[in-house]
Amino acid sequence: MILVNVLLFVAIASGILLLMISAEDSGLERGLKMREAARAQAIARGGEVSAVVALRRDAAVAPDNDNRSEPWGALAERGAPIEGGSFDLAIADAQGRFNVNAVMQPDPVAAEALGRIAAAVGMTPEQTVRAVAAIRAAGPLTDIRPLGALGLAPAQVARLSGLLTALPYDSKINLNAASEDLLGIMTGDPMAARRIVALRDRQGYVTAADLASIDVAMPQGTGLTSNLFWVRTRVRIGDTSQQITSLIARKDDGMGGKAAAVVGRWMGASAPVQAPALP
Repeated sequence: MILVNVLLFVAIASGILLLMISAEDSGLERGLKMREAARAQAIARGGEVSAVVALRRDAAVAPDNDNRSEPWGALAERGAPIEGGSFDLAIADAQGRFNVNAVMQPDPVAAEALGRIAAAVGMTPEQTVRAVAAIRAAGPLTDIRPLGALGLAPAQVARLSGLLTALPYDSKINLNAASEDLLGIMTGDPMAARRIVALRDRQGYVTAADLASIDVAMPQGTGLTSNLFWVRTRVRIGDTSQQITSLIARKDDGMGGKAAAVVGRWMGASAPVQAPALP
């Protein structure tokens, strides 16, 4: 009987010890994951800061043209190795699409541009009017997803996602960032759009002189510079993944130059559909 009691006591003590060890291991694992997450987030924020610095410098040294061949475009990384994991960064000119918030106020140029885009994707005049009303009622928008509730066909929504964006400030379409599809709509001439893209692909950018040389007039509501940019970072360390999507704006600093700062930030995988995809 004594032996049975001893064995029972040992079994109970062993169980308690096992629970204590398991709890300690679980606590250590949670602590490790928290440290990994904190480190991953710090590295992701570092990528964001790098983009801010590069865009501020670009505004100072090349204020007349913005294009991906500039140093800020070289910040992009895909699976860059870091200690214990990897780092991805996507950066994009946010002004390569028409900003739907431009129709928040009566603006004939913006209204005409949206009308052209709507007609190009097969929207009826009634749908276009409803779209403008929806933007004005809910805007300024931060994402173009709500426009999918207008009863459009999936193919129309898919095409619009490459033509429209939702930005917090007035912004012209940068011809150095716009797709051939949007260029064709804005110029009203698909062949002119093709010439712009061919020239842009050849030298990395187009200038006003380049447009004149290929006999293309710059459409209203477009330009060759940008002040709004997307940067998206993802850091993987161990089993932890951290993502940050940021909208960076350049504004006059009051001293003849421009400052760059984050004006929108989304944590995790949720981000506006117009933000660049990570590799």
